[in-house]
Amino acid sequence: MIGRIETRLKAAGLVLPLLLGLGCSANNVNLTSNHPGYHSDVATVQVISALVGGKNVFIPSTIVVSVGRPQNLSIFNTTDDPHGFAIEGLAIATVLPAGEETLVELPVLQEAAIYRINCHLHPPHRTATLMVAPAD
Repeated sequence: MIGRIETRLKAAGLVLPLLLGLGCSANNVNLTSNHPGYHSDVATVQVISALVGGKNVFIPSTIVVSVGRPQNLSIFNTTDDPHGFAIEGLAIATVLPAGEETLVELPVLQEAAIYRINCHLHPPHRTATLMVAPAD
């Protein structure tokens, strides 16, 4: 398990600079050679729950936050039905009302980790990932 987490964290470290080099917006991300860890000044990450191709998904499907920083997830359910949002490893489970925005406060996470996000009301729905990346 630890090996998979380390591999995913290393892969993310390679992918983020690549995406930035391809012109993706990085207004709130500081990824320079002087700062080897991930850092974001964004206190609230915007997420949507949407129906795509007949399946409910979370967008983005990978959410990255920093170790040691208080952060929230603002999740907007764009569908006509309530859906669940659960991160079992953090004891978070809430219902997202149809057409409404829900604020989920994350605990201040103290170590790098990867958590599975799922709809606990409808298990067949697509899952997402919360990646807690090392800070500076």
